[in-house]
Amino acid sequence: MPLTTQTEPAAEEAAARPAPWVSLLHVTRRLLGREGSVRRPIVFLILAVVIATIITPDFIRPANLTSLLTDSSFLVAIAIGEAFVIVVGSIDLGVESLLASFGMILAWLTVFHRFPAGLAVLLTLAGALLVGLVVGALVAKVHIPSFVVTLGVYWGFRGVALLIHGGQYISPQSVTPARPFGFSAVAGNSFGVSNLIIIAFCLVVAGQVVLSLTPFGLWLKSIGSNEQAARRAGLRADLLKMSVFAISAVLAALAGIMYTAWQGSIYPDSAAGWSLQAIAAVILGGIPFTGGRGTVVGAALGALLIGAINDLIVLLGLPALYEYVFVAVVLVAAGLQARGGPLTK
Repeated sequence: MPLTTQTEPAAEEAAARPAPWVSLLHVTRRLLGREGSVRRPIVFLILAVVIATIITPDFIRPANLTSLLTDSSFLVAIAIGEAFVIVVGSIDLGVESLLASFGMILAWLTVFHRFPAGLAVLLTLAGALLVGLVVGALVAKVHIPSFVVTLGVYWGFRGVALLIHGGQYISPQSVTPARPFGFSAVAGNSFGVSNLIIIAFCLVVAGQVVLSLTPFGLWLKSIGSNEQAARRAGLRADLLKMSVFAISAVLAALAGIMYTAWQGSIYPDSAAGWSLQAIAAVILGGIPFTGGRGTVVGAALGALLIGAINDLIVLLGLPALYEYVFVAVVLVAAGLQARGGPLTK
């Protein structure tokens, strides 16, 4: 009996002492912050940069980092639009096709029909706005799931891109004599910095201000958190949903303009797979699939993380097929964040 009495307090103390792995999870939670925190993508990006630099010191060279930021600017643009859509609890699978098709439309207008560059750009963005509003109306007014509607947009506008010039790419050399696009300055430089980086940065700042510092951003988060409660509070949820799809479509078209100017041509199958990469960037950036919280900065950092992975593949001289493997890993990681497991509390 005395032996039992002496060992019981020790056993209780051992049971009360947290296991090492529990302490590690607690530290990880404190480091990453709650779901929607911008600390998560910052930590992930820092880890990616450190690991990439260890693998190949060329990664950290200024020229390579500039190239990484430039190459990632297109994904950043569409990830911002995707962030607005996911914040309200929807999804947009059509951004890559909109990028390619509106890039083709812009090139077709300027090269084959001599449209002034400014007018062609305005018509392209206006067309994207109209498409986004129609998609939003089908989701909000007709109550078709966003997955179904935007999957239809994905296939439909991929077909549009193929039909515009018979499945062929468009460049200034598509006509004789060659006719420059007229909007190539979009991919130029200002003060020694690529205009593409400047545009992406401005989009991030503007998107973050809208989402965090305006009533519009608060309304979007309210819909993502509890749409029925938001409707009872008097919010016009249908119009707000239409607006986020319009934003996503316009930013996808803008990314198409940037990409066309940068590449000097546009192909019907440009940006293949970027819809999934944009979604992964948003989720890695801390915005849950269910919406209601998150930051545009986080989505942009998620896009940079994916860009860093692709850049590392190039630096290591690995086949481009490895990109699909690594993006698959990123998507799984994004899913683990969204499942509500230990790291998301």
